[in-house]
Amino acid sequence: MKLRINKTYILGLMAVGALMASCSQEDPTLFGGESDGYYFNYNSADDMTATINFADSIVTNPEVGYVPLKIRLLGHLPEQTTSIKLKAEPVEGYETPQVTLPTIEVKAGEYDKTVEVKVARPTQENTTYAVKITFEQADKSMKDFNSFVIYTKEVYERPDNWTDSYYGEWTAEKYKFIAKTLKKAAFYSDDSYTQSNQYNPRLIYAVRDWHNAHPTEAIPYDIPFLDGTLFYDAYEQPEYWGDLQNKYFGNYDGYGFGTLASSLGVTTQNEYQVFGSTDEAEMQKSNKHAVLLMLQNYNNQFEQGYSYWGLNSAFSVPMVEGVNYDVVAPAFWTNSLTAPMIKKYYGEYSEAKYKKMLQIASSSVDGFKPFQLFPVKLMWDDASMTNTPMWDTDANLNWTYMGEQVIYEFYKIFKQKAPSLFPDGVTAPAAEPQEKQ
Repeated sequence: MKLRINKTYILGLMAVGALMASCSQEDPTLFGGESDGYYFNYNSADDMTATINFADSIVTNPEVGYVPLKIRLLGHLPEQTTSIKLKAEPVEGYETPQVTLPTIEVKAGEYDKTVEVKVARPTQENTTYAVKITFEQADKSMKDFNSFVIYTKEVYERPDNWTDSYYGEWTAEKYKFIAKTLKKAAFYSDDSYTQSNQYNPRLIYAVRDWHNAHPTEAIPYDIPFLDGTLFYDAYEQPEYWGDLQNKYFGNYDGYGFGTLASSLGVTTQNEYQVFGSTDEAEMQKSNKHAVLLMLQNYNNQFEQGYSYWGLNSAFSVPMVEGVNYDVVAPAFWTNSLTAPMIKKYYGEYSEAKYKKMLQIASSSVDGFKPFQLFPVKLMWDDASMTNTPMWDTDANLNWTYMGEQVIYEFYKIFKQKAPSLFPDGVTAPAAEPQEKQ
């Protein structure tokens, strides 16, 4: 019988190709009814695999996944319902996942069917499982299109655009926590503003809620705090903040808290140890550490060319009376360019003298910050490629004294309370020149 193709017959594309490749001078014969069969309807054998990574569905956290399979009949268009049975076979080298195979019935007149295989969530993370789906009546299926392999796993991998500064170091457990908190699996792909100003504080509050629900357990998630100079939404005051925290870290300020916490390297994992203790000795220890970092930071910023307003925006903590602080020599005083300006009022530097000055100033000046003792700055000159030392006319003491007058006012306070430590005969500086109107 000659090959005639019309709507009464169905032949898969690959079947047609195989038949045509086999014919030379003779026409192929038509399938007999006993040769009717079925196959997985894909363009090539390479397309007959699928992978489910349950990590991609961490927000919904499903217990099963579904893989669609496209099946096509081969041969005559059926005049009655065709039943097809699938079976699951192991794949060498892989553990076999639990699957549920569908019941397949192709109605009369149909030849395409898409069904779903239900695949259970893997019992272990970081392990790939595999199963081969075949036709139970193998003799009815087309070679090379008679099996479909399903891989399943739950594997979490660090995405390339993960940002440590917003989320801390990547871990699978932290990623799960963040995705479930934000209800978004690919949160790390959003713009930086959203990640820093919306996601970061939400995560910090979520960790605090977790801690309140598990007060005796170690906090497993280390979400960093963001510098208040870069962070546009102030952090809400934590519930542990009280008089003890005000004493050692100053009255709570949402922006300042972020800068302080960021500068101290505080994360949600050690927040309660650094800031939230009810033990005054522990708070004093945290305060001493913070003061030392504050002084070091002032030095770094001064050497980088920061002046009054930049230094005033840096993190600061109170220096509590009676605490023996560790200090670093202030760069304002030791820098060869500005040292003569400072020595005119304070004399030679010594650690004992500096500690005494900090003690006196802390108890004498409201809102005192140590950098205020040194109203000088380095001004870079492009022409000479050098720094020029200058009195900082923006520096002020309670907006009453400006520029060099600030250091003279401190000098008077120190000279009165510790006269032997400071030079004699220092007179008030000349008035700052007024800008022309």
